Amino acid sequence: MSLRDIGLGSGTYVADGDISPVLGTTRSWPKIPIVVQYEGPQELGPPVPQDEDDIVVALKQSDAVSSINLVATKLLLDKSSAIKSPMETPLSELEDLVLLSPDGVRVTLSGIFQWVPRLRCLHFTRIAMPGLLQLLHSSTNLVDLQLHEVFDDLELLPEALTSALSGMAQLQSFSLHFRSTANYPVVPRQPESLPRERCGLPVLTRLNFRGSSGYLGRLVARIDAPLLGDIELTFLNENIILPNLREFVSRIEMHKSHCRAHILSSERAISISFFQPGTPACFKLQLFCEPLSQQLLFMTRVCGHLSAFVFNVEDLRVSTTRPSGWRDVDHSGGRDLLNSFAGVKWFHLDGDHSTNIVRDLQLSDRRYEIIQPPLHMLYTQQPGQRHAQLGEAVVSFVISRQLSHWNMNDINLNELRGTGPLPQQVMIEMLPDEALLNAFLHYLDAAPRAWPTLTFMCRRWRQIVHTSPLGLNLRLYFTPGTPVLKALDCWPALPIIVQYGGVPNLDAPAPGDDDNIIAALKQSGRVSSIRLTVTSSLVGKLSAISEPFSELEELVLLSRNNMQLTLPGTFGRGPRLRTLHSTKIAFPSLPQLLSHSYDLVDIQLHEIPSAGYFSPESFANALSGMTNLRTLSLHFLSLPPRRNFLSLPPLSGERIVLPALTFLKYRGSSKYLDSLVARIDAPGLGDINITLFSQPTMDASQLGRFIERTGIQTPLSQAEVQTSGDAISISFTSSGTSSGTPLRLQISCKQLDWQLSSMAQVCDQFSPFLFRVNNVRINSTQSSSEQDDVDGGQWLGLIRAFGGATDFPVDGELTTAILCALGLVEESHTTVLPSLHHLHIENPRAMSEPSWDGLLSFITLRSRSGHPIQVNVPFFQCHICQASIRKQKGLNRHLVDMHGYRVLCSYCGNFECKTGYYDLFQQHLRREHPEARRKDGRIRRSGLNTPQLDSLVAWHSTPHAPDTVAPATATTGTAPHSQ
Repeated sequence: MSLRDIGLGSGTYVADGDISPVLGTTRSWPKIPIVVQYEGPQELGPPVPQDEDDIVVALKQSDAVSSINLVATKLLLDKSSAIKSPMETPLSELEDLVLLSPDGVRVTLSGIFQWVPRLRCLHFTRIAMPGLLQLLHSSTNLVDLQLHEVFDDLELLPEALTSALSGMAQLQSFSLHFRSTANYPVVPRQPESLPRERCGLPVLTRLNFRGSSGYLGRLVARIDAPLLGDIELTFLNENIILPNLREFVSRIEMHKSHCRAHILSSERAISISFFQPGTPACFKLQLFCEPLSQQLLFMTRVCGHLSAFVFNVEDLRVSTTRPSGWRDVDHSGGRDLLNSFAGVKWFHLDGDHSTNIVRDLQLSDRRYEIIQPPLHMLYTQQPGQRHAQLGEAVVSFVISRQLSHWNMNDINLNELRGTGPLPQQVMIEMLPDEALLNAFLHYLDAAPRAWPTLTFMCRRWRQIVHTSPLGLNLRLYFTPGTPVLKALDCWPALPIIVQYGGVPNLDAPAPGDDDNIIAALKQSGRVSSIRLTVTSSLVGKLSAISEPFSELEELVLLSRNNMQLTLPGTFGRGPRLRTLHSTKIAFPSLPQLLSHSYDLVDIQLHEIPSAGYFSPESFANALSGMTNLRTLSLHFLSLPPRRNFLSLPPLSGERIVLPALTFLKYRGSSKYLDSLVARIDAPGLGDINITLFSQPTMDASQLGRFIERTGIQTPLSQAEVQTSGDAISISFTSSGTSSGTPLRLQISCKQLDWQLSSMAQVCDQFSPFLFRVNNVRINSTQSSSEQDDVDGGQWLGLIRAFGGATDFPVDGELTTAILCALGLVEESHTTVLPSLHHLHIENPRAMSEPSWDGLLSFITLRSRSGHPIQVNVPFFQCHICQASIRKQKGLNRHLVDMHGYRVLCSYCGNFECKTGYYDLFQQHLRREHPEARRKDGRIRRSGLNTPQLDSLVAWHSTPHAPDTVAPATATTGTAPHSQ
């Protein structure tokens, strides 16, 4: 019988620094298991040098060593290399292996530990071992595996590690820590379609990880651990990726319904822990990063990835131990994080920043939303000396929930310790007057129409309202469903705001609201704001309102469903009016209404029906004296009735001055606008947006002079002409600034020829102003058929107006018509743009073959006339040999001749055009593609010569790479061409 069999295992020999020498001792004792323990715990130092020889002697008894616990030094490992290979003297009895490298020192382990079949506990800290995976493969009896501060060049890929773990049916604890995110092994991504065989760890109960979420995701995607209860994961400052982790945890039964969570924020880290009462399950995620805003952002993302777990949380605790950082950041991060826990019923606060967290629970800018709707218990743990701020925050929180229609009585406020000045249950009535007033004013500012709700919550608030209602700037809001007469009897004589629609996205008042609206409007001496969607039934009742609105400051009226309504002449009069907005409303006596409203700041009269037209003279006179007017917007629905609004312009001294006007917007006839602006001076005007109806005769002589008198001081040196299917516009801007578009002229018209003719008339009357423009850009979104119907002469009338232009960018589709116009004039020895230096072709792919010929002709004519220009045309670059080619046609031919490309029809991609058979390609286009036949007359003509057929093929075909159907890709650059 052996010594082990008779129970001498408890007499295991311990080789340490107190018993020496080891060699003599081992010879004196029977062969019993050896425990080599030389200061292994982390808090102790490494073995002294004289012990290293003894350690080597003990390790040489490899078949007797059962436990090794060492602080491994480089010198010790060098000496241990003298031990024979594991195949000759395996550590067949070794069960515990704990190796620690001194702080900051990396040591590499020799090959003596590559085969340890009975190993049950393996702890490495800062130990590099090339044969680690081989050791793990041989150690199928492992119960506790701990690899800490793993180095960067350790080849420990997730796939290889899970393969090594696959046979460990007894593994209960697994801990893996990398030194930093920069040091974890690069994980090559595998195709997601490949099947994954997960390794089963049937008794694993604890997982501890520190490193990259990317590495962890690849690791846990290959593991099943049905009994895993304790999960602790720590990530460093990085962008966290958690899909695989979410799926891994969802496969563990005890982690499917966490109902408690604890968020802890400290100076350098933030963590969240999930618990399930009655089970050992704990799932903790920790993130090391600074500052607090980054912590909140990352943790919010984590909760977003783990929404299934977060949603089940009913009990949430938040603890903060940060000195002062919380109050220095935007609270939206805290709101977003707390808003992730939508199902919380019990909320515990602990730490120095409970007040700020309570404030995060409310959304003052979105007061009808609420964080954590089911919440009905709030616990606080706050130092007593700061209870006043917490009390105000709690009151504000209670109010926010009440305003969001969540009953305040469902919230209990307690202090867990009970040591502070807060009582066991905080009541609003017990707060000081200043705190009550501050909370009331805060929510009065955030939700001005909800103050009646506050008065029903607190008797002292009701006293405040009835004592000094005007001092609190209270208003009575009458909206759909409000019993107006009852409210008038209930409350003091407060200013009234009438809001029944008034904007397109709100419903019009119901017929049952008419009587309430009239009852409110009859209080004309108290009404300060009217926002109404006017209905036909309501218009007839408004005649009962005859008294002026002495306190009215805002009047917003809207007619819906294309109804053009006419209001009574006396409606809306008020000396204090500051805002006047109307849509589809006719004011027959508008000039009289305006003449009594000198404080107006904003006038917007939109979609004025024909019945609401007023003369420009009377309107300008009504604006006289409005020294505060900043915004003026007039939109007419249609041309005016047959009246002559245009009269002789006044003398300069008779014009009306609007010193504060900064924005002017107009839509209507040019004659009306010209007559109006002839009577106005606006020295501060900096934003003008004009849309004119297209008419045979466009009047703009006074408009140009008016713009010269405005506050647009910076020269508008850039103009962009844009044509579309509905309008033509010119936007004027200043070079080198990003202040938007100070001046925009637009003419509503569908036909391109009418667009050009009308805009040319306007520009002819702007000539002094336009001569300062040196960069003119022309673009078009018109269809090709529309552009083909316009000849070059019609473009010429518009281009002539920009006589001072030096740069002229043109879209490729318009190049043919514009160059044709310019070329015809140059041939007649007349220079249209004498200052032009640069012509930019912006879309050469859209240029037809005649466009290229016209471009070369134009360059030649300009040079002969003594006005040479430089033409910038993007060149085409072959993606195969990088050859630069000027034309798309040339690039296509290059690809066919030099690289064996096939020439296929651009429309169907089926017909191949072979050299020498181009006439067959013409027949194909004529027969199969009528849309191309209508666009290009050459397809219809017969008897085309070889160059003409060559040009036709180049224009309607696309080169395709051999054995593919994808067209070749060419890049573009810019190359100047001049002559």
